[in-house]
Amino acid sequence: MNLTRREFLNLIVGGSIAVAFSGSMPRILPGRDVVRPPGAITEGAFNSFCIRCGKCVAACPTHALVFADIFDGWHKVGTPKVDALKGPCEAVKGRCEGNLRCVSQCPTSALRNVKTEDVKIGTALIDRTRCLAWLDKSCLVCFEVCPIFGAVTLTEDGKPILDSSICIGCGRCVYACPADPKALALTPDGERRI
Repeated sequence: MNLTRREFLNLIVGGSIAVAFSGSMPRILPGRDVVRPPGAITEGAFNSFCIRCGKCVAACPTHALVFADIFDGWHKVGTPKVDALKGPCEAVKGRCEGNLRCVSQCPTSALRNVKTEDVKIGTALIDRTRCLAWLDKSCLVCFEVCPIFGAVTLTEDGKPILDSSICIGCGRCVYACPADPKALALTPDGERRI
């Protein structure tokens, strides 16, 4: 496993802070919801099972998996999360379909095999105040890159609408969004856990 210097320092500093302030840390930094890799078990069990080995992060071909840091919550430090700004999850219609590399590397069953049709790691959300199409500029990128038919549809005048019941949370739209700052965000809303 190759860690960048930043990832290594995040683990060391985050772990040290977590140990030093473990009693008061939940009150100081309650954390935020994170998007977990496909096949993740329920959050409480996940944080107990995951040994923070980083094998899943190293196996991700798109670099979408990164280590959670102290701002995600002290009990999540060093566990894998999907960061769609780094890359999309390709568990569906991508390089990992039928062979979830992150799952195959997990030594503890914190990540378990899941059928392609059952993958739902979250939901993308559009911020219409940042979306180029909603600002009357020409852009269809999210519609073009979405691998799931019907997850992104267009209004009659070409503005994207996301259907959260169909979106699987792969993050392809977030990663490809040309707006600066991004008009899309990936959330764990609607995730399916094992």
